[in-house]
Amino acid sequence: MADAAWFGILQARGRVAGMALCGLIALAACKGAPDAAVAAPEAKPEAYYEITLRPELDEGGAVEAIAVTSRLHGGLKGGETRLKLSAPVVYVNVMGVADRIRDLRVTDGAGPVEFTLEQDDPVPGGFPYFRHWTATRDVDYPLDISYRALVQPEGGPAGPAFGIRPSAGGVSGAGAGYMIVPVNSESNLSYLDWDLAEFGPGAVGVTTFGEGRVEVNGPPAALMQGWLMAGPAGQYPPAEEETHFRAYWLGNFPFDVTEEMAYAKDLYDYFGEFFAYLDPAPDYRVFLRQLDTEPYGGATALANSFMLSRGPARPEEMGGQSPRSTLAHEMIHMWVGGLSGEHALTNWFSEGLTTYYEYTVPFRAGRISLEDYISGLNGLTDRYYSNPARAMPALEIGRVGFSDGRVRHAPYQRGALYFADLDARIRAASGGTRTLDMLVREVFALRQRGEIQLTLEAWSDFVSAELGAEEEAFVRALHIDGQVIYPATDAFGACVRGAPAPIEVDGESFGGMRWVRVEGVAPEACFASGLPG
Repeated sequence: MADAAWFGILQARGRVAGMALCGLIALAACKGAPDAAVAAPEAKPEAYYEITLRPELDEGGAVEAIAVTSRLHGGLKGGETRLKLSAPVVYVNVMGVADRIRDLRVTDGAGPVEFTLEQDDPVPGGFPYFRHWTATRDVDYPLDISYRALVQPEGGPAGPAFGIRPSAGGVSGAGAGYMIVPVNSESNLSYLDWDLAEFGPGAVGVTTFGEGRVEVNGPPAALMQGWLMAGPAGQYPPAEEETHFRAYWLGNFPFDVTEEMAYAKDLYDYFGEFFAYLDPAPDYRVFLRQLDTEPYGGATALANSFMLSRGPARPEEMGGQSPRSTLAHEMIHMWVGGLSGEHALTNWFSEGLTTYYEYTVPFRAGRISLEDYISGLNGLTDRYYSNPARAMPALEIGRVGFSDGRVRHAPYQRGALYFADLDARIRAASGGTRTLDMLVREVFALRQRGEIQLTLEAWSDFVSAELGAEEEAFVRALHIDGQVIYPATDAFGACVRGAPAPIEVDGESFGGMRWVRVEGVAPEACFASGLPG
């Protein structure tokens, strides 16, 4: 299961003011995604936030909490009168985050600060909503904030791996899974550091933003949008090797992690060449954890990173490969990003285009065989045409949220088939001189330079100009209203053909499509072009 998203801004009603909540969208291309550097500047600004994380172990050596000490320098944003703190009550199906905060203490020069509490209304589908603390008096700066965040207990609903969970003597999760942060301060710079005293020699403390002490641009809430891992984690490559791609893991996996992360790095480098507009591709970090108890988590991307979280290995998995298609999906999110707008109305783009490239780019790169490519396409279409949400409107899918994985993934599947069909339409309209790849590279470059805001309407306008025909009505009918799509027979390249075919699932028959090889067309000729130019 791949959850990302990431990718836009999460438009849940519980959104914290001032926070860029891109936890369901690939943050790599989200405007405002936090940047990080390992070296702090020599002179600090007047307004900044310092935070230190200290994992605490129980008597059995498992992490039971993260102790947080922090100091806020500066003051409040203009127009703000009282300090406000916020933490999620629910964050993408991680329940009770704010309830696990213990021993919260806020002090300034005048002593302890007291707060009034408010809480957002619950949001359907497991989407985030927040608890808010408002100071009962004016405060002085610097201001100290400390608390303990208990790990997420076993059990509870399935969902992305945002909750902090103990495993293999360490701990991992995301900032959104345990943090309470000031949300109306004037600080736009944070320094995150670790206290690893309770671990033995060789322990690591690493986040999306870097290893050890890091500097993070953005308000304190930006820290919530990063993965973390601490403890006796494995590393690829070795710590002393200079590299733009790193992986960290806790637990025992049924595959050779070093070998699979070498594969992931090779694929990441290829994506950098293929998508081209991020040049050079930014540093990237992969986090993997094996959990002994549910919820296991799946795979989820945040800015320049993703987490693969899974349960114990099954006997039939031993000696196999990592879920390479999932690795591809999560890394591609960094280039695809998303549309601006409400998540339920835009994730067809972020997840659909990512899913389309998840299947096509590794094949075009020669990393998977034609047989595996065709098998993957048939799996994709089988899941779509048998999905109970194949004709469900976007807002209805959004209300279901994380309570039904099949329903939630309908926009992924529908979006992937849309982009495959769009590639065929662009090729036909241009006489083979233009492709979807060319269009998205140009559009993403404009977005990266800040020259456009990529909305549903803006995307439709770009496509309309490409095709010479109006696109927005079709986009809305398909992705917003839930129209079923049957892509062009050559939508996935010249070496495969699609045809209508019944799909049998659990004794039911559905009208769908199947993909077969075109004899006489070599795999390398399947697409007109691979890399730009």
